[in-house]
Amino acid sequence: MKNKNTIIVVLAVLCCILIGGVGYTVFFADKSENEKDDKSSESELKEETSNSDKIVVDGVEYRPNTNLQTILFMGIDKQAKGVDGSRPGENGQSDSLNLLIVDRETKQAKILQINRDSMVDVEVYSVDGVKVRTEPMQIALQYAYGDGEEQSCRLTAERVSELLYGVDIQSYLSLTLEGMSEIADAIGGVQMTIPEDYTAIDPAFVKGATITMDGKLVEKYVRTRDIDELDSNLDRMKRQQQFMNALIQKIQGMEGQAQYMSLYQKMEPYMVTNMTAEEMLALKEYHIDDQTMEVPGEVIYKDGHAQYIVDNESLQKNVLKIFYKSN
Repeated sequence: MKNKNTIIVVLAVLCCILIGGVGYTVFFADKSENEKDDKSSESELKEETSNSDKIVVDGVEYRPNTNLQTILFMGIDKQAKGVDGSRPGENGQSDSLNLLIVDRETKQAKILQINRDSMVDVEVYSVDGVKVRTEPMQIALQYAYGDGEEQSCRLTAERVSELLYGVDIQSYLSLTLEGMSEIADAIGGVQMTIPEDYTAIDPAFVKGATITMDGKLVEKYVRTRDIDELDSNLDRMKRQQQFMNALIQKIQGMEGQAQYMSLYQKMEPYMVTNMTAEEMLALKEYHIDDQTMEVPGEVIYKDGHAQYIVDNESLQKNVLKIFYKSN
């Protein structure tokens, strides 16, 4: 849902910066053709959440924190939004997944970063839009089996919800690769200090160098990873997070409505969201924690590509801490 009045122009920009370093992989991951290992029984949290709002874990009673609002921000690896949808599995990937969690009571917000290689049961659809099966794949691939716009966003939000034991994902906003480059150029570049030697990505990325990156450099910094390194996506996620913090600071320092208007106009062709103007307006009230949370797990190599295997025991504890209140 898009509204081009002045309020939405400013707030759409503020929302988009929370996407963080929109990650884009150079190498298109192949879907797994093999069935993954038999699942263990469902966790206590997932079982009890499906039956009642109240759950009991290790003798402690929990209820959902009804003050929370969740917004899923997706960085999409394709050059423009809205492909024709005629090639299921090739409609782009959500290479960056960041869940913004805002507390209406405390006016605080946090970001939960989700590894794009997290293994989930992806819903596979035919050319006609009919669901044909579910298959264990990386969560980034769920976007590819939608329409490249609203359906892809909705399906991805559903997978994130399932990963987080049924936490409700209320809103979404996606931005494509081209859109991120447009943003960087529109604001005059983004300044960052290179923390490691990334000259293999670009000669300018010398450790310790402070660079104002234009759109092309930003794309390289947040997109590139070495597929020969098993944990390369983890390193890329750190670069994405660094970029997010720098981008937020740069945009928050902008003055004047005309700058926001220009930025929104450049971004709109590459953005998909179901948020209303009122919902975006409300986000101005929140302070975002600069410490990003992550879904716990480990990377393994299987079926020809990296897979992020979530640590469900640790994740359950995190979900309880973030989304529930104990009695």
